[in-house]
Amino acid sequence: MHAARSVRIVRARATPAAPTQPPPPPSGRGAPERRANRAATRRAIRLSALYSVGIAAVYALLVGIARSGPTGGSAGGSEDLLAAGLLAVVLGVVGVVVSLGAAPRAVELSDRKTIVVGRFGRRYAFPGRDQLRTVVVQRFPAGLLSPIPLESLEFLGGSSRRTFLLDEGLLQRRDP
Repeated sequence: MHAARSVRIVRARATPAAPTQPPPPPSGRGAPERRANRAATRRAIRLSALYSVGIAAVYALLVGIARSGPTGGSAGGSEDLLAAGLLAVVLGVVGVVVSLGAAPRAVELSDRKTIVVGRFGRRYAFPGRDQLRTVVVQRFPAGLLSPIPLESLEFLGGSSRRTFLLDEGLLQRRDP
């Protein structure tokens, strides 16, 4: 048998890694703070559902009236009912898009600019926190459609003038 001998394994010297810190923001500006618009989204979804149910109920009522005519359905032919059905679908889709479009997904706040992230991905740019001007168009109390109060705010400045449905206090400064 062979005699056991020790073997030395040479490894590269491990240098302690420097603690990783996030790079400082450029020019002393803070990163934008993203705030989700949850209650307004909930209201838009619930309002869309109520609107769609209402359109379907009106269509069902019209079909019932047309089918119960004295001549057994001669009050509205199948082409008329198909056209009314297509109109109901178009009205339902347009209503849902308008309702959801008024409630953006989120707001990104920084000192340089305010970005409103629309429901369908479009981003609207406005001046920063200190230069941003808003006007409250309407207030909605908490209730069946939303758990907290909401505000319909008109944003002034930038390249456009837009109105959005936001959670109350979403744009206010928050202390750390």
